[in-house]
Amino acid sequence: MESLSDTIETFDSISLEGLNQVRLLQRVDSKYILPASCLPLILQDLQSQQSILEINKQRKFEYLTHYYDTHDFKFYQHHHNGYINRLKVRTRSYVDTDLSFFEIKHKEFGTRTNKIRKEIETLPDFLGEHEYEMIENKRYNGEKLELKMSNSFHRITLCNKAFTERITIDTDIRFFNERQIIKKPFLSIIEVKQGKTNNYSHTIKTLKKHRIRPASFSKYAIGIAMLERDLKKNKFKETLLKLKKIELANAG
Repeated sequence: MESLSDTIETFDSISLEGLNQVRLLQRVDSKYILPASCLPLILQDLQSQQSILEINKQRKFEYLTHYYDTHDFKFYQHHHNGYINRLKVRTRSYVDTDLSFFEIKHKEFGTRTNKIRKEIETLPDFLGEHEYEMIENKRYNGEKLELKMSNSFHRITLCNKAFTERITIDTDIRFFNERQIIKKPFLSIIEVKQGKTNNYSHTIKTLKKHRIRPASFSKYAIGIAMLERDLKKNKFKETLLKLKKIELANAG
């Protein structure tokens, strides 16, 4: 079987300018959790219908993200309790292209997500006045936000040739705070981003063919659940168990 690095070289490439035709800041997301070892076969089946983001002859990129929450983890608790109309506040660095953004993700009904963002110079430990002014949500009451967790990963980005869908594939995932670091080298997260749900897309049908089913997964929520032992995590037990099974299967 080809390696992941060899497989991604078989794709037609697309520039960042071309990819921006499918920005999908308002979108429907479907996520999939799977062993990274499965990726080459899945990508071989996707290759004819997808182009891969290439910048300066590079096709796999490093991301670093900081997540912010209230002192008592209100954003995490809202996610755990399944609240509609909830927030995720983060800063993200696209390490290889030296770009950084402040981002607010607003989760609405079902799988609908809206995202707003602005470019920033570096990832801050503390948010500024303008960042707070951008946060508008009835569940947020203006409390100061703290840097609670960071994560890093490598990402491959695909775009279907009809320009209606983007796919991100994350590997080499790490979660960390000032006390500890948790590495998940065997894990991969695929996210399919569409303007509206299309269960008949080539991507969705390919994942079904490989028996990869949609799963709820938030890097922030799962990272906090693993890093903060004293917080409630009942809702995430199934996902945490699945991650453990993937780890044990690939370590054997």
